[in-house]
Amino acid sequence: MVLLLFTIAFVLGPALFLALIGFDGRAWPVALLASVLAVVSFALRNEVMVVLAVDRTSILASILAIWLAWILVLVLVVRAAHRTWPTRKARKIARALGAMGTTVPWFGFATAQMMAE
Repeated sequence: MVLLLFTIAFVLGPALFLALIGFDGRAWPVALLASVLAVVSFALRNEVMVVLAVDRTSILASILAIWLAWILVLVLVVRAAHRTWPTRKARKIARALGAMGTTVPWFGFATAQMMAE
């Protein structure tokens, strides 16, 4: 499980981010999708809290939804940085920092795993 989450966080996350940052378009659909994913994540978490038997599928879907929302927010931030600093070097730095930012939730997961042991 840990290896799967590591692969998702460090390979799929940056790849998805770089794929999404390549599309230039309006910001509101990305912001709307990020908001919907965050609401879905919280709804799934609240459903899990009500049920006594914890369902791993709901927990994993909740974590995946909030992580995807996080990636979309990073896409919006990097797009704003591209508009603010239009130089080629600044664009590269913003993309690199955004791709690295997709891995931040992994460190929270790793810390929680370490504390649980």
